[in-house]
Amino acid sequence: MKRAKLLAVVFLTVCSALCAGGCILLAVGAGAGLGVGAYKFVKGELEVAYPAGYEETWSAALAAMDALELTREDAGKDAFGGRIEAARADGTPVKMSVTPVTPNSTTVKIRVGTFGNRAMSEMIASEIEAILRK
Repeated sequence: MKRAKLLAVVFLTVCSALCAGGCILLAVGAGAGLGVGAYKFVKGELEVAYPAGYEETWSAALAAMDALELTREDAGKDAFGGRIEAARADGTPVKMSVTPVTPNSTTVKIRVGTFGNRAMSEMIASEIEAILRK
């Protein structure tokens, strides 16, 4: 009985900390669906770390937009990072930034809509992952 109460207290404490922070960080176990080390969803923006180089991830991000039939409106990059702006068929804006972290690691931030759409952002992230695996 004491163990059950302790587990309940720990569970509630962790849940409270996650809710209060407004940030959810999922490590390897929970992020395994995306095949990445970690990702987080903060204030409507999904941030994903990919174990791939910048150029490779940039190409995968563009290919993911095409595969998901998003209309690309603007795309530009330099050695420090790039931004892609697109729209869904209903006009919902999709913004993505691609930033090199190390020669073999790149961070991608995805926002769908004005306030963010986690499910759609994760779908785009999964498509990038699938393209990188090919």
